[in-house]
Amino acid sequence: MQNSYDALAARFAHGFVYEKNQGIGFYKACSLELPGLRHGFSTREGGVSKGPYASLNLHWQKEGCAADVLENYRRFARGAGVAYEDMVIVNHAHGNNVLQVSREDRGKGFGLPPLPFCDGLITNDPAVVLVTSHADCGAFFFYDPRKRAVGMAHAGWKGTLMQIGLVMAEKMQRAFGTNPGDILAAAGPCICPKCFEVDAELGEAFANAFEPGVCRPGKPGKAYVDLPQCAAIQFLRAGILPEHITLMDACTFENPAMFFSHRRDKGVTGSMAAFIRLC
Repeated sequence: MQNSYDALAARFAHGFVYEKNQGIGFYKACSLELPGLRHGFSTREGGVSKGPYASLNLHWQKEGCAADVLENYRRFARGAGVAYEDMVIVNHAHGNNVLQVSREDRGKGFGLPPLPFCDGLITNDPAVVLVTSHADCGAFFFYDPRKRAVGMAHAGWKGTLMQIGLVMAEKMQRAFGTNPGDILAAAGPCICPKCFEVDAELGEAFANAFEPGVCRPGKPGKAYVDLPQCAAIQFLRAGILPEHITLMDACTFENPAMFFSHRRDKGVTGSMAAFIRLC
C-alpha cells in the first residue's frame, strides 16, 4: 500500500507562495491562485498584540484584550481583501462536523453568536468568507471550480484522525453536486512530521486509520506522525485527484518568527487564521 501511495504522491504539488498586502502576510497554494477565488493562511506579523501573543493574534480566547484581537482581525480582513463583516469562523471542537453556511451567517463568531460546534465550513455563496483558526493544526482548502463552491477546515489531530477532509468532500458532493475529481485541495502550514511527537498508542491509531507509513518510532513509548500525509490520504480517499493536491510543507513549530505554535510555546501563544472565499 505504501508503494501505491508513493506513486500517487509523486503527482502532488508542494510548497507555497508568500505574499504581503497592507503589512499582513499570507501563505498561499499556487494551485488556488485563480480568478474568482481568494485564500490564504496568515502569519503572526502585522498586528497589535503584545508579549507571547505578538503580534497578529487571531484567537479571541488567547489573550485578555479583545480590542487588540478585533483590530488584528480588521487588519487581517484588509490584507485578505475581504470585508470584516462578511467573515464567519468555525466554532471548533476538534472534531469533524462540517456546516454549510451562507450570507445569513456573516459575522457569526465576530460579534454575533457563534455557529454550532464545527471544524469545517462549506459554501457556494460569494458573499461569505470562511475562516478557521490554527496554531499547529492543519488547514484544508477545497475549491470546486465547476460548481463554484469552497470548503475550509480546521484539522487538529483529532479531526485528522476522524478524516474531516473526507467528510468535507462528501458534504460538498451532497450540498452542491460536487464531483470530487473536480476539487482542488491544499493542506496549509501545520506541525511537521519531525516535530509532531505523540504517544506510541496514538501513533498506532494513525497507522491503523491511514497506513503504517504515516507513523515512525520515536523515543521509547513515543512516535512521530505525518499529518500532511494523513491529509493527502483522506483527500485521495474522497476521490480528489493526486494532481489536484497541494501540500504547503511549512512547519508552524519550526518557524517562531512567522507562526504561533501551541506545542512549541506550551499553550501560551496566539493563533493564525486561514480563509477562503469566492469572488
